[in-house]
Amino acid sequence: MASGLFDLALPITDPVLKFLVILIIILCIPILSDKLKLPHLLGMILAGLIIGPFGLNLLARDSSIILSGTAGLLYIMFLSGLEIDMNDFKKNIAKSTALGFMALPSL
Repeated sequence: MASGLFDLALPITDPVLKFLVILIIILCIPILSDKLKLPHLLGMILAGLIIGPFGLNLLARDSSIILSGTAGLLYIMFLSGLEIDMNDFKKNIAKSTALGFMALPSL
């Protein structure tokens, strides 16, 4: 069989096509989420479920997907840090510090 441009087998293994699918989702899901009145984050999670190995199986969970997911998680953490009300944080600094120390892994 000849391998052509449109020779698609699922899950997609071509890194360029994987990146294209991820970019399309990143661009389209926020627009769709606004129309459905869903939070963008929930829309992204649902899109991941749909295209992942337990949905349509478009993308397999491999190292490139894990790397993209890690970058996405760091971005979500950055956005949540921007949402922190510093005045409220200062009022509850003792509780916040105690929670932070409890969250540290045991060494």
